[in-house]
Amino acid sequence: MTAGEAAKERAARQRLVRVARGLEDGDLLVRGAQVVQPVTREVFGADVLVAGGRVAALVGAGAGVRAARTVEARGAFLAPGFMDAHVHIESSLLTPARFAAAVLPRGTTAVVAEPHEVVNVLGVRGLTWMLEAGRTSGLRVFGSVPSSVPASPFERGGAVLDAAEVAAALRLPGVLGLAELMNYPGVLNEDPGVWDVLEAGRGGRIDGHAAGVAGRDLQAYAAAGPHSDHEATTPEEARERLRAGLWLMVREGSAARNLEALLPVLRERPRRALLVSDDVSVDELLSLGHLDRLLRACVAGGLHPADAVALVTCNPAEYWGLHDLGLVAPGYQADFVLLRDLSGFEVLETFVGGVEARAGTVTPPLPGDSVNLGPGWDTATFDVPAHWPVMQVRPDQITTGVGAPGTGDARLVVADRYGRGDYAACWTSGTGMTGGALAISILHDAHNVAVLGGTDADVRAAGRALEALGGGVVVVAGGEVRASLPLPYAGLMSDRPPQEVAARLSQVTAAARALGCTLPYPVTTLSFLGLSVIPALKLTPRGLLDVQAWQLLPAGRVPAGTEN
Repeated sequence: MTAGEAAKERAARQRLVRVARGLEDGDLLVRGAQVVQPVTREVFGADVLVAGGRVAALVGAGAGVRAARTVEARGAFLAPGFMDAHVHIESSLLTPARFAAAVLPRGTTAVVAEPHEVVNVLGVRGLTWMLEAGRTSGLRVFGSVPSSVPASPFERGGAVLDAAEVAAALRLPGVLGLAELMNYPGVLNEDPGVWDVLEAGRGGRIDGHAAGVAGRDLQAYAAAGPHSDHEATTPEEARERLRAGLWLMVREGSAARNLEALLPVLRERPRRALLVSDDVSVDELLSLGHLDRLLRACVAGGLHPADAVALVTCNPAEYWGLHDLGLVAPGYQADFVLLRDLSGFEVLETFVGGVEARAGTVTPPLPGDSVNLGPGWDTATFDVPAHWPVMQVRPDQITTGVGAPGTGDARLVVADRYGRGDYAACWTSGTGMTGGALAISILHDAHNVAVLGGTDADVRAAGRALEALGGGVVVVAGGEVRASLPLPYAGLMSDRPPQEVAARLSQVTAAARALGCTLPYPVTTLSFLGLSVIPALKLTPRGLLDVQAWQLLPAGRVPAGTEN
């Protein structure tokens, strides 16, 4: 902080003191609210006085408080603004401003964005763009620096972040720490490159990512230095992470739904737990909500409303070291929501910095690579080695199972989108696809092209259609495009209004279902079938990966534990 900034901060704090003492008028008075205080598990009546974008005081009714403007709460519940401590904005298919338009009405006032997707495509330039776009979004958008670009040695995206670049990015304004350390085999096996990145983040907050890791391996992973994990899927895994000193991030998104299974642990009131969405699609944001939806589920599942609110307010703020967010209390940023009740969590109004929240309308340009499948694509064929196992797709998880060869019903093709010409194919089960092809350019984490189903001709047509869109989602049948969603921002995001993007996505989903697809969120589920750090089988342009064995499968090798 410069001397000028320090003087300005001092003056603002001194004004807060004068307003709190009644020596000066405030800027805003919210009168007649029921304040939710998660740290004491209380709900109490108070008027909230705001000055300079911060809370100056909580005062009793009829105290003669004066302010330039008054909002009548009329008994509505006033809670801190909700914070998503781990979210990939790109997975919503929206730019930050359009994401803000979808979540601000749901009470979300801050997010910690892990821009792993755009950084895999564009490198550090993607991170700086996300922070810049966040500043004009109307939402408080903080960032964490992706630690695994690429996610593993088996993936190649559009960029590589080494330890020096990570260290430089950690110094950017608005960056809070090192993002999810996904390459846990590299951590456990002391891979020098992985550990160089880990050491670059040492001293700050380090997010973990340890899918399926347990026992001594989990102890070893925690000993390396990560502070959290959002991959627990069972109460046993959740408790094991808490016992290992890791903060428990309970994930409930569009592809991975873990909240219901972990509610028994949350009812035990663990000291270090929070709710995150991780990846959530635009259609679900509009129809079901964001963190408000998770709060409804928590209260319905037996949590005290104040305990539920803590999971999306003071707990994530504490985790990320945001000392002036997460509470409605003197000196804190005046980010809060007015709620009709504490069961449905219907948001009446959202405030950011003491002002009614409004999403931004300007998104900075994002020039860069789109989709380039190379000249050989037009004659490519996509044969599957006869002895490869089948990838069993699960509709509500990002993990996959392992099926015996010959039990698949829909082919999956993954192709390099950066002009290198690599591609591979495997069989899947559980998708329901019986004809045509669904193709996307949002394949975590390298964001290559994935095509589910289809003849060779359909696969080739779908790939060329994605090139023409500059990236996005298409459904092809008989060589013709049946539905599409352009995502021109790095082949990942749209700057169109959320309702329009959701409508186009709905058309894509309907077209996929007309071809037999039974997945509730086919685009989101398909986007994880190439993520090489999530068990058990994942497909990359280089071939089928056995994640637990940490090696690509040669033809004829079937992993142990294959299900018949």
